[in-house]
Amino acid sequence: MNSLLPHHMIRLRGPWEYRPLARTVRLADGSSRAESGDLPAPGRIQLPADWGATLGNDFRGRVAYLRRFGRPTGLDAAGRVELVITRVDAVGSVRLNGQVLGDIPAGGAVWRCDVTTWLRPRNELVVEVELPRLTDRSPPLARPGREGLPGGLIGRVRLEIIPGDGD
Repeated sequence: MNSLLPHHMIRLRGPWEYRPLARTVRLADGSSRAESGDLPAPGRIQLPADWGATLGNDFRGRVAYLRRFGRPTGLDAAGRVELVITRVDAVGSVRLNGQVLGDIPAGGAVWRCDVTTWLRPRNELVVEVELPRLTDRSPPLARPGREGLPGGLIGRVRLEIIPGDGD
């Protein structure tokens, strides 16, 4: 008999570590460029949250969020684990234990990925979030309800355990 409830969830709450990777600056000609010098210091943050309180409301650029966690216990051979990120602002990319899992497009859609085969006893999840500084030449960026606000990992992150059909 499977001891897990269907769709058991483990929330990956904080604290998370964050590290600014690049700042997007506006150039005199109206274009923008990412720069890796003179960045705010890394730190810890409770998520979900935007980066306004830690990096400032005007920060535009790319930030890596890191969370370590253990492999969920009680998985049966046919069970699987999905990583679910409910929202980033504005675009993101996800890695688990160095394995690239995919990109999260702008627009606020929930992102999910089966991570069963990449789980280890100890795991390192990295979500990079980028909110670029837009220029007059930039294409519009879908940020429903977030226009003018700081970026970040603003949705919940969780593991969903889906038991196999066996008993």
